[in-house]
Amino acid sequence: MIKNDNVKNRFLSVVKWLWLLLVIAGAIYYFYDHQEEITRLISELSPLRIASSLGLLLLGKALIVLLVQFSIKTEGWDQNFSRTIGLYGITSMGKYIPGGVWHFVGRISAYRLKGLNAKQITRVLILENYWLLSSAIAFGLLAIIAGRFNLITDLLNIPATSLLQIGLAVIVIVTWAVSLFFLKSWMGRRTLKPLPSVPLIMVVGVSLWSLIGASFFVMFSNTDLSTAPLFGGGYAISWAIGYLAVFAPGGLGVREAVLAWLFASVAPVEFIAVYAAMNRIIWLVAELFYGLIGLVQKQEILVGNAENKPRGDDVDDSPSHEIEIDEAR
Repeated sequence: MIKNDNVKNRFLSVVKWLWLLLVIAGAIYYFYDHQEEITRLISELSPLRIASSLGLLLLGKALIVLLVQFSIKTEGWDQNFSRTIGLYGITSMGKYIPGGVWHFVGRISAYRLKGLNAKQITRVLILENYWLLSSAIAFGLLAIIAGRFNLITDLLNIPATSLLQIGLAVIVIVTWAVSLFFLKSWMGRRTLKPLPSVPLIMVVGVSLWSLIGASFFVMFSNTDLSTAPLFGGGYAISWAIGYLAVFAPGGLGVREAVLAWLFASVAPVEFIAVYAAMNRIIWLVAELFYGLIGLVQKQEILVGNAENKPRGDDVDDSPSHEIEIDEAR
């Protein structure tokens, strides 16, 4: 069993590197072949729009940090928000180390130093990632249903009617809410403290993707406000698909392809490619900002405090426990 897992991990690692090389080579060729249009588009990017995009992204990421804080509180780690920002920032930088899982490794190490055992860490990671991923999918679908319903009806080859549009929106909301209630019920029987209410998680999820989607939308000049739901929802869906594409480090290439497909009727491909690339850079700057906060707080974050270590009924400090993790974004 262990041997099969090792072979699987090695194969996935090779696929990730091949995909990364393929995407980089394709991007270089594409940008070279369209350099005039791309140079013009880059020159049209105003510093104000870039700054606005960064500001909105930082606010959106602050709400991701809030989800992290919610998750660790369920296991008795009552850490203040500013230190949770540092924890999120310093561990998130690990995703840029080859291998794609080092941010998870860093987060697990920090949790372990604070006294959480393997089962508690697993629950914390499940909660945080499910809240984030489910909110991206739900928000993205709702925004596209509201802003570009024809994309869904064309894909499914069904007639577009107002009744169907409302019905699908209700189905998405109910499905999301039911899944969160189920998670709360299932996890709530195992965690040290109660989980946050489902409405609170839904509000935070919608708010964070509204801000992150807006950070992408404001980069585009001369864009009608009515297309904002498409930009916000499309960005959330592209992030979710990139998250699930374990062969693509950081969703590289996958997110951009999804964005190009969603916005094909709104803007030329090279237009979307340039702004998607710029958004990648802005995303990196935002993570560097939070990473710097983490470096400043490193001693407080990573040094265990015996007096504040949470303890559950299933505590087992044995280092032999392994936590199976997938690549996060």
